[in-house]
Amino acid sequence: MKVYSMTDIGRVRQLNEDAYYLPGPGERFCAVADGMGGHNAGEVASAMAVETFARYMREVSRITPEAMRSAVVRANDAIYKASQESPEVSGMGTTFSALGVEGSTAYVAHVGDSRVYLLRRGALLPVTRDHTLVEEMVMKGLITVREARVHPKRNIITRALGTDSRVDVDLFQIDLLRGDVFFLCTDGLTNQVTSRQILLTASAPGSWEEKLRKLVAVALENGGPDNITAMFAVCEEADG
Repeated sequence: MKVYSMTDIGRVRQLNEDAYYLPGPGERFCAVADGMGGHNAGEVASAMAVETFARYMREVSRITPEAMRSAVVRANDAIYKASQESPEVSGMGTTFSALGVEGSTAYVAHVGDSRVYLLRRGALLPVTRDHTLVEEMVMKGLITVREARVHPKRNIITRALGTDSRVDVDLFQIDLLRGDVFFLCTDGLTNQVTSRQILLTASAPGSWEEKLRKLVAVALENGGPDNITAMFAVCEEADG
């Protein structure tokens, strides 16, 4: 698995509270996180999430759903404990989405509104579902997807790491096909770039780094009100 990534502070924020993890030699997992909280607390939470997740994943002999869940739960525990013990980061939290690959199977762990997509045979398939108030309203048929994109409460998250002593983790298992590519990103990208734009850019000629630069550029051109982080995980390429 080869992973390409890019992050940008955006045009409005004074601090980049996104964090991400790229696999080291022999590793087959990656993650993105979008922190929230006052002052620099969001930056602390997102960094803790990816670091704790990666530390645990390095210890497991095989990537399994149980291992992914345990790694995310440990990250939640670490953030929540720090939040309770340190007044300066009280109330901090972060979204978290991670991908792990074992053989011909991929596993996704997800909490919050960062996203994971699967690029497969010319289609962009959503793997995760946002843990947000507006997504719940869409699922109940109260508003449309188009209305959700501009809804005044679209930034209200219903699930995050570190905000409670317990966390529910969404887990997904995907049987891989040749050519599969995963796209992980924070909402600083998806709030400004449509799914069609992601698909067209990802399917166009050029390197994965060039495609990331184009997607981030679109998010910035559309205002860039939030931090932007994105990565492509190409499953069939060799490490290194």
